[in-house]
Amino acid sequence: MISVVAQWMAVVLGLWMIGLGVFMAVAPRRALAALAAMGGTARVHFGEMAIRILAGVALMTASGASRVPQALWLIGAFLIISAVVLMLLPRRWHSAYSRWWAARIPVGGVRVVAPTSVLIGAVLIWTVV
Repeated sequence: MISVVAQWMAVVLGLWMIGLGVFMAVAPRRALAALAAMGGTARVHFGEMAIRILAGVALMTASGASRVPQALWLIGAFLIISAVVLMLLPRRWHSAYSRWWAARIPVGGVRVVAPTSVLIGAVLIWTVV
């Protein structure tokens, strides 16, 4: 039962990645503004970390029933570890890092990278379905 829920959560994560890619392609300036806002407030910062941890747990739990169990498990572990590290560091560092990248990534670059997000989402769904 838990594995099935985790698989569905992985599918939702894949759909979110696809939606993110579409958002980046259609509204790259808004995507850069969203990136710049990451870590900007405690609510956004810890909300993002909570989502990362949930996604990581879902991927690790669903990994056994996936087409690529080791890869999914490692990605899930990375999401959890990176979230914990970011929660332990000063939030202002996360905020500054996000703003730094948002100021340097060109709008055209966001559109170029957008299909990668769509592909990652589609592959994630394929691995767990």
